[in-house]
Amino acid sequence: MDAAAPTVIFGAFLGNLVLAVALAFVGRGHGSTRSMPVFAVAFALFAFRFLFMAISGSVAPQQVVLWAEVVHVAAGSVLLAGLCPHKGCRSLWLLIAVTTVSLMGWVVWASIHIAPMAAIIPSSLYIGAAMLAAALVFWRRARRIPGNGYSLVALLFALWGLHKLDYPWLAAVPQAVPYGFMLTQVLSIGLGVALLIAADRESRARENEGRRRSQALLHLQGEAMAATANAIFITDRAGRIEWCNKAFSQLTGWAETEAMGRGARRLLMGAERDRRMDEALKRGENWRGELNLRRRDGTLYVVDQNVTPIRDDRGRISHYVVVQEDVTERRRAEERIRFLSNHDALTALPNRLLFREQIQRAIGRAKTERHGLAVLILDLDDFSHYNDVLGHDGGDHLLLAITERLMSTARGIESLARVGGDEFGFLLLTTDGGESVVELAGSLTKAMRRPFDINGHDVQVGAAIGITLYPDDGADADTLLKNADMAMYRAIEDNPNGYRFFAPTMDAELALRRRLESDLRKAIQRDELELHYQPIVDTQSRRIISFEALLRWNHADDGWISPVEFIPMAEGNGMIGPIGEWVLRRACQQMRDWDRMGIPPVPVAVNMSALQLKRQDVPMLVRKMLTEAGVPSHRLELELTETTVMEDADAAQRIFADIAGLGVRLAVDDFGTGYSSLARLKRFPVGKLKIDRSFVGDLAEDEGDAAIARAIISMGHAMGLKVVAEGVETPEQLAILAEAGCDAIQGFLFSRAVPADQAAELLRRGVC
Repeated sequence: MDAAAPTVIFGAFLGNLVLAVALAFVGRGHGSTRSMPVFAVAFALFAFRFLFMAISGSVAPQQVVLWAEVVHVAAGSVLLAGLCPHKGCRSLWLLIAVTTVSLMGWVVWASIHIAPMAAIIPSSLYIGAAMLAAALVFWRRARRIPGNGYSLVALLFALWGLHKLDYPWLAAVPQAVPYGFMLTQVLSIGLGVALLIAADRESRARENEGRRRSQALLHLQGEAMAATANAIFITDRAGRIEWCNKAFSQLTGWAETEAMGRGARRLLMGAERDRRMDEALKRGENWRGELNLRRRDGTLYVVDQNVTPIRDDRGRISHYVVVQEDVTERRRAEERIRFLSNHDALTALPNRLLFREQIQRAIGRAKTERHGLAVLILDLDDFSHYNDVLGHDGGDHLLLAITERLMSTARGIESLARVGGDEFGFLLLTTDGGESVVELAGSLTKAMRRPFDINGHDVQVGAAIGITLYPDDGADADTLLKNADMAMYRAIEDNPNGYRFFAPTMDAELALRRRLESDLRKAIQRDELELHYQPIVDTQSRRIISFEALLRWNHADDGWISPVEFIPMAEGNGMIGPIGEWVLRRACQQMRDWDRMGIPPVPVAVNMSALQLKRQDVPMLVRKMLTEAGVPSHRLELELTETTVMEDADAAQRIFADIAGLGVRLAVDDFGTGYSSLARLKRFPVGKLKIDRSFVGDLAEDEGDAAIARAIISMGHAMGLKVVAEGVETPEQLAILAEAGCDAIQGFLFSRAVPADQAAELLRRGVC
């Protein structure tokens, strides 16, 4: 190859080198195409090709062509590699590699064995094709990103590629070779300038797009801050408000125009300051905490506030961003929860937990000041009855009336608390050895004897009080409360509507009571309960006409325990339901067993308490027991006390009607001890009255009791009821009752309550 015009060749070298540098510079820009650095390598190789040609005077022509065209092929392959996708084109990469190796092999062989032109023609065609491919890539880029100058880049690549295609023919004309190099120099410099212009335009477009997006984002952030539910405001370094959102105005009552330029601290906090916030901001730190602030109208509110310092370019604090969440309602709810956890919701009095804490604190003061304390527990007598009769609303009104009376009576005491559903606690400081305690207890019991006006009705509520003293009866709150409870239970048993002081013996009695209550819960499983049967005898014929089933408890350690002791326990601890069900089932089973033994059938009466009627579906229970035992319903008789019948007459009437509908007989027990009349009993499907034993015991000595018994018998018969007298123990009592026309007799005169096997023997004889 003729290497004439070295100045022009060296110019082409510089042109390609400038283009390589330009491409490398463009390739370093953010967001530029990843092919630019590869193109830079390709045109650097073009530059080295011209460098080899420039030094051809000192090297053999074959070697110049050999190295120049090898570098030429390598440049074309690198250019094609820059145009290929980086992933997913293994076959294309393989084709480029095979083509490159093949062309380089041809260049070496042709340069040595044929002629330089045989090596130049294939390599020029290969490079021309590569440049046309580059033109196509940049043309597509120009269409995707119009206006950045890539169209000119594509045009220059296309012209250079066409020039490469015609170079072998230009090289055949020696006079045209310098012009070919000049054209290469012009194209390379033009391409470098075009790439720089395109890169600059693309960079500016990206900056403008980034600026537009940043402005849009800032606008969006501003709108979000303005629309957020939390109050947000920005202050300068001195704390003067420069911006605030709508939530700030809604929360504080200050409009944006009114708040601008005013100090946030004076606007919202007045003279109050938070030392921890001031110290954190002085150190340039974020601060978060709760503040009590004041609105424009003077009302207080609570915020969870977050203050963030904003620094300028020099690192100095220039502004503060303050975010406030209104937590006023949340704090009120928490305070309400704290109050309710320590106070009774209905009366607002301290509850047992707070009362215990008050006692413990009072003990600490008493030790220091050397005085005594008294703890009183007042229990309302049978308050659940009033709840049932008056309804829950009426019961609440009664409790509030009781609370008001107790507060007015017990003025000057340390604390009054509601320590249970129907219990109140009193804490009293004593310095006179207990005289003030006696005076207070007397005043409370006297106050409770006065009736309460509830919805126009007079309601009488009894109360019993237990009293314990510090330090005599205990040195801590738990002991004092426990001892006051024991004294209260003793007052309920021994002195209703009175009071009792704690005595050490009560502790053992309470332990015994608790043990028995615990054992009573297991009595059914341990098979300790039994039914004994007392015969009811016809007054004239002396024949047994029925039995009353009476419950007995044969304790494994303590032996026989009286029903007078354990029935109230069962009613108090909720066992009356399971025990009552057991009694009903066992009585029905016993009638079935007697039937299988061929014993003459007689009805059996079972007692039911008021609590059973309230807590169970008695008609369903009765039907179930009769069905299980296979006993006719007329053989079962249910006895309820007069008080139970009249306690809630409407409810009792519905239940009795359902029971009578089953064919079960009903009897009123202990008649004469309640507040009913025979006329009121007409509403109920009752078939029998049982005169209470209190009117029978003194029949022979007390004419008044005899007159009452005769009146009950006479009126009962007038209403079509059978009359039975309980507690008959002497022939004189029997004679008076028989003369008065009493239908049947029950009592020790004939037989005590006996076990089932002995009752069977009585039935076999038929008479007592």
